Amino acid sequence: MLTRTDRIQKDLETLATYTATPGHGVTRSSYSKEDTMAKEYLIHEMEKLHLNIYQDGVGTIFGRREGSQKDAPVVMFGSHYDSVVNGGAFDGAAGTVAALEVMRILTEENFQNDYPLELIVMNAEEGATFGPSTGVTNSRAMVGTLTMDELKTVKNRFGQTKLEAMVAYGLKPDLESCIRKPGSIKNFVELHVEQGPVLDQAQVEIGLIQYLAGIGRYTIRFHGQTADSTAPMSTRKDALVAAAAFVKEFDAQIKALGPDVTGMVGKLDITPNSNQFVPEYVEGKIEIRTFQKEITETTDFHQLIQNILDEVSYTYGIPCELEEIRRIRYPNPTGPSVMNAENVEKMKSICDHLGYSYLEINNGTGHDSMIMTDFCDTNMIYVPSRNHGVSHCPEEWTDYESIKKGADVLLCLIKDLAKKEK
Repeated sequence: MLTRTDRIQKDLETLATYTATPGHGVTRSSYSKEDTMAKEYLIHEMEKLHLNIYQDGVGTIFGRREGSQKDAPVVMFGSHYDSVVNGGAFDGAAGTVAALEVMRILTEENFQNDYPLELIVMNAEEGATFGPSTGVTNSRAMVGTLTMDELKTVKNRFGQTKLEAMVAYGLKPDLESCIRKPGSIKNFVELHVEQGPVLDQAQVEIGLIQYLAGIGRYTIRFHGQTADSTAPMSTRKDALVAAAAFVKEFDAQIKALGPDVTGMVGKLDITPNSNQFVPEYVEGKIEIRTFQKEITETTDFHQLIQNILDEVSYTYGIPCELEEIRRIRYPNPTGPSVMNAENVEKMKSICDHLGYSYLEINNGTGHDSMIMTDFCDTNMIYVPSRNHGVSHCPEEWTDYESIKKGADVLLCLIKDLAKKEK
């Protein structure tokens, strides 16, 4: 008879075979053939549990277990199963499989839940598939912020719009039908691999998330003039010199805002990228992270960046541009996504009871949970990522026993949340 760890390993190893790049990591893009294969496997496993299985208008799969309280808000838990190109076998999939295992145990124990439970299986979390700010599709559909305009305009690496990919996948997108009514979801809980080195380096078994940092992204452009390396310094319109001046001043102004925000110019593309010619064009990418909601209320980051660009443009005589990379219907940057503090305390007690070490942790990238925090009480559980926390690559690894321990914590929390308060 398979142990819980064995079942988790079997699920993850099976899902890893549904890849467009065998031998080169897991490539399971949303609305692909591999997506379909993984979905069919997960549905088959859910059918064994006699759940009420249904799909919404963007392809999210739900497995519902009714409770004794009729028409009560649902306790929802799960994650995504899509991946980036040449990704790993654990990002998203570990949380999906852990949630599936929790539902198995509840069935085996004949657990009597008061609130209805729903296992959620999402297939379009990765923003890399259709470009920046296009991810977390399933959760945005549930809270009503996904737009048809996005479906019609953003494209994947094959040139398909998101809408075209959905139709080819067999969907007839219906955004209105996806929207959950306020108050209809009692809790949303997601387990995920850390995608960072903190838990592994500290040799801690469970990460309890207090908040996920908010994010802002921008593109900046500097239009100079190309010239030979012999051109007099006084005549040059060097786009890279202007960009360098921007980077220095931007760094200083972000530091001056204090510890509630970080920011950087993390990428520069230079044309021509040659030691023989003066750069005529530079494009840069800015990323900002926010750790307190107040910083987004007191600081206009768009204007801050524009003011620096205006000064650089005036000083160097070079036209500059600013473009926002933002998710439709969301501010840029967003504020941090704050988890339910009461449930964090509950999970501390659960970890103590189970004998698992834990650490409150606030690092990490975007997840569906960050969308859900403004809609319902939301919590996240991290489990350690090995190999220095590398993720989105074939070397991504989390021990199966670590995922089982995370599933144990998830199980205890779901049991608590599923019972009506006395």
